[in-house]
Amino acid sequence: MTPAPPSPEAAEIQARSGAPAWLPAYSAAQRALLAPVDTPIQTPAAPVYPDLGRFEYAGPARVDDLRRTLRFSSLIVTVIDKSPRLYSLDDAPPELANLIAQYGPPPSAEPDPWQAAEMSRKDRSLTLTEVKLSEEAKASLATARAKRDVGDTKAASDAFRAALVATPAAAIALELGDMLAAKGQAKEARDAFEEAVIIDPTLATAHLGIAELAAKRGDRDEARRWLAEAIAYWPASRRALALADRLTNGLASSRLTRLPLFRVFVDVDSAGAIHVGSSGGEPARIYAGCRAVMRYEPKVRARIFEQPEDVPYHLTMMEELICMESAIGVYVAARMSGKGAADPTMDALVDIARDEGLGGYVMTEILGRHRPERARVAPREVHRAMVRYVERTMLGAPLVADPDQGVYTAAR
Repeated sequence: MTPAPPSPEAAEIQARSGAPAWLPAYSAAQRALLAPVDTPIQTPAAPVYPDLGRFEYAGPARVDDLRRTLRFSSLIVTVIDKSPRLYSLDDAPPELANLIAQYGPPPSAEPDPWQAAEMSRKDRSLTLTEVKLSEEAKASLATARAKRDVGDTKAASDAFRAALVATPAAAIALELGDMLAAKGQAKEARDAFEEAVIIDPTLATAHLGIAELAAKRGDRDEARRWLAEAIAYWPASRRALALADRLTNGLASSRLTRLPLFRVFVDVDSAGAIHVGSSGGEPARIYAGCRAVMRYEPKVRARIFEQPEDVPYHLTMMEELICMESAIGVYVAARMSGKGAADPTMDALVDIARDEGLGGYVMTEILGRHRPERARVAPREVHRAMVRYVERTMLGAPLVADPDQGVYTAAR
C-alpha cells in the first residue's frame, strides 16, 4: 500500500529541520511567501530561530543626531546588496507576519505569581525562579483555599497569613488580596497587595490589584501610577490593558496612542533564499530588512554586538533599536529630500527617539509584548524607561491626533 503524501503543513515542518518545538506550521498564505525564487543563490541561508535562553538589554538609545539613523539605514542597504546570501524583499500584509518564528511562543496573558524575581549576588541581575514553599506553608495554604471556597473569609485570611509567615511569597499575598478585594474589603486587600509588592516588586498583578482598587474608588491618578508599573513589568497583560482602556476611554489600546508595530515576515525558503515581507512603505521595508540581516549575517551581528560569530542568534534590545532607527533614517532621508510624504506616526516615533530614546518603546511595544518575562526582570533603568513610555503614551495624551480632524500632535 502506497503511503499518502504528507500534507503541506507536515511537509513544511519536515523541511524545516531543527526548528524549535514551539514553532507552528505556517498558513497557506505564509507558505506562498516562501515560494523559491529563480535567481541563483551563491550562499544558501539556513533557517534561524532565536535562542530563547539568551537575552541582552541596552540603554535608552536617545537619538541626539538624526544623522546616526541615516548611517544605520545605509548599512542595512549595503549589507543586503553585497551579501552572498539572496534576499527577496516582498510585499506582505501585516496579518501574515510570522511573529512566533521571530520572537518565540506566545506568552501567558498574565505573569505566573509562583515565579519570583531573584537577584544575582554576582552582577545584581534578576532571574525568575520557582517559589518553594515549606511544608507548613503548603498546609496553611491548602487550609486557606478550602476556607475561602466555602465562604469563610476570616478563617481563610488567618490561614493565608500563617502561610505567609511560614514562607513569605508574593503569590500567597496576592491570593489573599484577590480574595479580600472580591469580598469588598478594599483596605485589607490593598494591604495584601502592597505586601506582595514588597516581597516581589516585579509581580505585575500585585501592582494591578492596587490600581484596580484605586480606580474603583475614583482615584484615577493613583490608579495610573500603579498601572504604569504593572504594564511595564508585564506588557502582555490583557487585564492591565483593559483597565488602561477604562481609564482613558479606550485610547490606551487605540492606534492613536500605541504606535503600530512593523509587522513583518522573515524566513528562508527550501533553496536558502531569505524572504522578507513587509507593508507600509520604505520604513517598514528597511526595518524588515534589518531584522533579516541581524538574523542571517553572523559577521555583521558579531561586529555590531562585539561578540564571537558563533554566538547563537538571540533577541536583544540593541537589534530592535538599530532596526527602528534604520526605519527612522529612511523616513528622515525622504523628508529631507522632499520626496517623502509626512507620516504622523513616524513623526511621533522620531519625537520619542529624540526626547527620551526608543528603549522604553521597544521593550514595551515589541519585546515586552512577546517576551514579557524579559520585561519583568529588566534592569532598573530599562524598567524606568518603560514606565515613562507607558505614562506618556498609553496613559497620557495621544501621540497622534485623530486623522479625521487633520491634526497631528506629539503631546506629552
